[in-house]
Amino acid sequence: MSYDMFVQRFEQGDAAPMAGDAFLAVFAPRADRRGPQHSYWHISADDGGTADLYATLADDTLGSLIISRFSVGAVLDLLVKFVGLADAVVLPPGYPALLAHESQRCHLPEELRADAVVVQAGADVERILRSC
Repeated sequence: MSYDMFVQRFEQGDAAPMAGDAFLAVFAPRADRRGPQHSYWHISADDGGTADLYATLADDTLGSLIISRFSVGAVLDLLVKFVGLADAVVLPPGYPALLAHESQRCHLPEELRADAVVVQAGADVERILRSC
């Protein structure tokens, strides 16, 4: 898919840092190219899918993550695994916020809470993105 999705963690309605070790655990083993000067990571999944990630790690934390030009399938499974480990949510423009678990809803900014959806696998993300 050719658009960008943002990944962010929230605490009490405000953006909060994510654990850098969660990012490294999920995505570093799949990185086949990096551009550190631009915080760029290109990942390849087991099914041949790919994605461009933009993430700046500093002091073992990650402020935010952008996933761009991503394929469906295993790449989205990796994304769901990451948001679960990082207690983060996916923010696809024009779609509801995608939660890793229901307890995150109360931490979202007010305007994102009502429509947010819990996803448990990449197929859930793909279904939502294709629904609108």
